[in-house]
Amino acid sequence: MSLHDVARDSALLSDCKTLETLFTLTCAHGEDAAAIYLEDGVEKKITFDEYRAMADDYAAYLADGLEPGGYVAISMDTCKEWFPTFWGVIRSGHDALLIDAALSDEMVRYLLKQAECKAMITARRRALDAEIRQIDAAGLFAAPKAVDFEPTYGDGVALCTSGTTGTSRIFVYNGEAIAEQVLSSELIFRENRRIVANANRRSLVFLPYHHVLGFVVNLLWCGFLGYANIYLRDRAPQTILETAQKCRPELLVTVPLLANNLCASLQKKLAKESRLKRAAFSAMKGLSLGVQSVAPAPGLALAEKALFRGVLRQVLGVDIRCVILGGSHTPTEHLRTLNALGYYTVCGFGMTETAVTSVETAMSLRKRLSGSVGRPLRNVQYRIRPGESGRRRGEMLIKGRSIHTGWLADGKWLPPDTLEGGWYPTGDIVRLEKSGRMFVEGRCKDVIINESGENVYPDELEDTFSSLEGVEQFTVLGVRKPGKHQKYEDITLVINVGERYRDDAFLAGLVRQAAALNQRLPALKRVSRVLVTPERLPLVNGIKVKRLALKESIESQKLAYRDLSLSQRAAEPVRTEETLSSREVRPENLALEEIRAKVRRLYAETLDVDAGSFTDDAHFIDELGGDSLQVLSISLKVEELFSVLIPVEEYGRCTTVSDLSALLYDKLTGNIAYESQSHAPREDATPVVRFEDAPEYQAFLKRQQALMASGEDNPYFVCHDSPLRDKSLMAGHEVLNFGSYNYVGMSGRPEVQQAAKDAIDRYGTSASGSRLLAGEKSLYQELERELADWKHAESALVCVGGHSTNVTFVGNFCGKNDLIVYDALAHNSIEQGCRLSPATAKPFPHNDPAALESILRTQRKRYEKVLIVIEGAYSMDGDIADVPAFVRLKKQYGCFLMVDEAHSACVIGETGGGVDEYFHLEPGDVDVKMGTLSKGLGTCGGYLAGPKCIIEYLRYNLPGFVFSVGISPALAAGPLCAVRLLRGEPGIMADMRRNIRCFVEGAKRRGLDICLAGETAIIPVLVGPDDAAFLLSNELRRRGVFVPPAVYPAVPKNKARLRFCVISEHRPEQIEQALDTLLCAADDLEIVLPRRAYA
Repeated sequence: MSLHDVARDSALLSDCKTLETLFTLTCAHGEDAAAIYLEDGVEKKITFDEYRAMADDYAAYLADGLEPGGYVAISMDTCKEWFPTFWGVIRSGHDALLIDAALSDEMVRYLLKQAECKAMITARRRALDAEIRQIDAAGLFAAPKAVDFEPTYGDGVALCTSGTTGTSRIFVYNGEAIAEQVLSSELIFRENRRIVANANRRSLVFLPYHHVLGFVVNLLWCGFLGYANIYLRDRAPQTILETAQKCRPELLVTVPLLANNLCASLQKKLAKESRLKRAAFSAMKGLSLGVQSVAPAPGLALAEKALFRGVLRQVLGVDIRCVILGGSHTPTEHLRTLNALGYYTVCGFGMTETAVTSVETAMSLRKRLSGSVGRPLRNVQYRIRPGESGRRRGEMLIKGRSIHTGWLADGKWLPPDTLEGGWYPTGDIVRLEKSGRMFVEGRCKDVIINESGENVYPDELEDTFSSLEGVEQFTVLGVRKPGKHQKYEDITLVINVGERYRDDAFLAGLVRQAAALNQRLPALKRVSRVLVTPERLPLVNGIKVKRLALKESIESQKLAYRDLSLSQRAAEPVRTEETLSSREVRPENLALEEIRAKVRRLYAETLDVDAGSFTDDAHFIDELGGDSLQVLSISLKVEELFSVLIPVEEYGRCTTVSDLSALLYDKLTGNIAYESQSHAPREDATPVVRFEDAPEYQAFLKRQQALMASGEDNPYFVCHDSPLRDKSLMAGHEVLNFGSYNYVGMSGRPEVQQAAKDAIDRYGTSASGSRLLAGEKSLYQELERELADWKHAESALVCVGGHSTNVTFVGNFCGKNDLIVYDALAHNSIEQGCRLSPATAKPFPHNDPAALESILRTQRKRYEKVLIVIEGAYSMDGDIADVPAFVRLKKQYGCFLMVDEAHSACVIGETGGGVDEYFHLEPGDVDVKMGTLSKGLGTCGGYLAGPKCIIEYLRYNLPGFVFSVGISPALAAGPLCAVRLLRGEPGIMADMRRNIRCFVEGAKRRGLDICLAGETAIIPVLVGPDDAAFLLSNELRRRGVFVPPAVYPAVPKNKARLRFCVISEHRPEQIEQALDTLLCAADDLEIVLPRRAYA
């Protein structure tokens, strides 16, 4: 690791405070790494020498097409090319204007006009005035090598404050002020080598470079000190985690938002652990802080190297030497948590108008946790505005050589926006200690005025509520009291609870927490209202809550919220059925653009992308890479957010921001801006007289031809000329069979076959009529009694097929005044039944009781009967439904619950009885239990089990039963024997559980991704592309292992998988053989299987 002479370089810069000197000293670090990034998971670097050459190339490229002088804007997200882009602008003879890449075109036009900017470097084309030259960032990055280039230096950098057109301002720093900013690092170097060292350390770049903290610390300070900046591909949590673990950062300069998210994530994980583990964590946290309070450095080492090493590996790694938080207030609880973990964490202060002016440098734990932002740096002074009531508290003024040297408006440079004597009024309410340490208590404009006449500072109160559990976003602000001429405000706690907006049990607990914390505050500063909202709170630059904008949205009823009563005291005992007192406010007076902004944010959150990275007309699935399940999730969220109902047939209008915004606007305003397809006048159609010309046949033919284009065998309709047990006969060859639903080996079992033969001898091969009239047999009644007893139900009814059983029941149980809500991944037979039914039908996101509850809360009262339909185990991912949670909802909202047990009966439960046995349910918890005779029970047919009243009604009224012949006697005798075998021979299910466990453990040992599987017979192995799944399936068959592929649209795009079905007849050595064969086949075909690390 190279050592740098910080004092020498600082002296050189102090002698000549220019951007040219700063660039020269920065690039003098030569072959040291200046940038580090991941490419295909492998660490790469760019040296300072390489950056110098890139800056030359970019500068020459810009100078060739632009006249020197004036501003060139940089509007692109932080990336490894940002350093040479910035210095390329400066060294081409221009000043740099830094613009947030996420701003709208309107805002960008406004800022360019204020700076009279001639050109802008951008990663995407903008709707700008024709005279503004837009320089494509990718084109700049590909600039040719500069030859004999002589730079001409600009002397200014302009930073923009957040705001709207008319309120956003541009502040300018000349070369001398920039140099003074950089020289501040020497003071920190002298005071605390943990923060600033003379070695080539690594700093993780989280903040955008248009942000003053990111620009000054990461781009300028780190470059000057010879640090290597680590660049993220994006800011997704998984990317941050992967990059931190592989690139091992030592410094992190960020905003409290990241710290808050880290602490909230840690809190969520802890909540899932046992009470003993939570107590142990709390004890270790206390030990760490206790040691640090006496011996800071040893205490940090103890936490980092011993107490929390495992935790740190899963967060930002074990190499972090320092975390600096700035940009907004940091809750004390989060400072405690980060420092306790062993991350030395301090706060700093800076703003667009002054840049960075202080940072806490003490090792003392008390000072780190106090919220101090430190003493002023070497080139600035702090003071309280004269005339304030207290000498130590009031609005802070800042003066110094490193603050802004001018500002821009209407294309003109204006002198510094300071008071007499050069003091800049920050608008921040602060407390100054005699030692010079400064504590930020709030913004002047955020101060809450209540009837007591005492000023209340929101930041101070937010510290108190920072320990709220299960909360990611909250703020405290003043909301005007009701009344036309009211001048006082309620102290209001506003919490974004996201998808738990309708979870009354969670909200009741949240109110109890808030009430308990509220009691700790002085009486005159206590919160009087708690508002919860499903919406993200608006942020300034994605960092701190825009209190004024939020306040306006609340007071003008443009925000959906519930006003929770604080009347319940924290000391009251918890009740089993806790009621929640609340008043709900729905958004009103929303313009189309406001709706569009909310929808755009919702799209961005769902896709985990930046809200400015896509157009309003981009298709959610085809262009943005989403899927149909996410469309469903969005539709449910907007229903709750806007209190509207979107029928399934209108989901097609949820796939672009523009379409969904228009649809919502129509529903909210009552406008009929569109006409339903079903009511639109029909135009003359082209007759189809040959089925070969039908569009559905043409689409099928195209898919089939694409499937066979590779020349591979068709993996479908392959013949098995033997029972499908652990092995089967294919084309005269015996193969290991992992593709059948013969879960407990009843098909081909001698006892079952004999029972079927005996039934033929006694009853013949057919029922020869509807059971209602002539086809009834004592055998059928005996089977139904056995099934009902096995399924813990009063009665049962056997039908002719599994698929048709679902279709006829779901299609006929509900009427036009009823609602069917079903899991989005439920079997096709459920969907077909919904299409047949006159009831309203609505899917909910897969295995998501919370999403279902949001539907029931808002819509249950509109319908007579509500039928909830789920599966016991799902056939594509092999996961088990959270049946107890759905039982709770069924009882709470007065619904009927149907569970399709096609893949859970004969698979889970002591005797294969399915979800009843597995979850130890009461007999009445599930109203209708559907099962099939065609899988585990070894023949063909379906059944419904449930209360006698429902089954007797169906026996006389279910079309698929009444108007259909009874099943063949042989098909009834086989399952009767099978159920009795299952109940009488526990070894059958023991073998099944052993084989499932063997396959799961073997797959995990080999690092294979088995999706959500773990306890059911269906265990998918993720492959990825459809063609790779086809190739692997065929190759495995050639090698003696049969396993079918599952591809799109049965599964999401690029999530194709091989669907292994394990049965009780398999032997562990056969399972190991199949897994080894899979890996060998993948290697030989050069198919890279997705890998997954298991704990």
